[in-house]
Amino acid sequence: MPVKYTSPNECAAVIDLDLGETNTFNLSEMNELIKIFEEKIEDRLDLKTVLIKSSNPDFFATGPSIKEIKNIGKDGARHYMSVLGRMISHIEDSPVPVICKIKGAVTGIGLDIASASDFRFASVDALFGDLTSKYGLVSPQYSFLRLSFLIGAQRAMEIITTGRGFSGVELYRFNYLTGVFNTDALDESVESFLTELTGLSTDSLRLKKKAFGDLWKNFSRNNTSPDDSFPELLKNGKDWKDLFQQAKDGSL
Repeated sequence: MPVKYTSPNECAAVIDLDLGETNTFNLSEMNELIKIFEEKIEDRLDLKTVLIKSSNPDFFATGPSIKEIKNIGKDGARHYMSVLGRMISHIEDSPVPVICKIKGAVTGIGLDIASASDFRFASVDALFGDLTSKYGLVSPQYSFLRLSFLIGAQRAMEIITTGRGFSGVELYRFNYLTGVFNTDALDESVESFLTELTGLSTDSLRLKKKAFGDLWKNFSRNNTSPDDSFPELLKNGKDWKDLFQQAKDGSL
């Protein structure tokens, strides 16, 4: 299974993304991650933290693949967005803090996974981006809201609209990242942070995680409107068909 789960001790869980090549998330990979949270994490009363990392040093996570979504149509796009929403909700609603350790490129679904987590640590040469503008598409409303909640609407608009890559240093300056480190220091720094968390009170961690989760839910509830833009673009948009044809393969 390309989404791997381990538990090195009774207090911590590790999810390792090992999807090959560009670590691309599609429907099957999203469902795998959902299953891990449902079966391995959400009912563990001794758990204090979850770490999401990648075995691929060049790609934390990307997706979806152009090949998978180019012919799915409006109804297929709605199903896709539904599965993506479920996966994101499981990360956000984890009873304990979720930490992302990020090396390499982070785009598309990978950016949504990172944004849904509670703490994000990255190497200085990690590269973050939203590529939808390059393909004539639009990011899910979740991406707009979550990034605006985390770093403000102006910075969120810059990331989502321009299509350019942002380094780990830039995202740390945007207050998106908890910490940014040289590649050879990242593993040790994240391990130290995990050790700190696992030494804390389980009850306190869970209550505080819920309190901050409620802040996000209130923000989201007050700013959400029906979002059918992605399915609508797949049905009626013109640019993306030509741009996808030119791209042939790859991922968002």
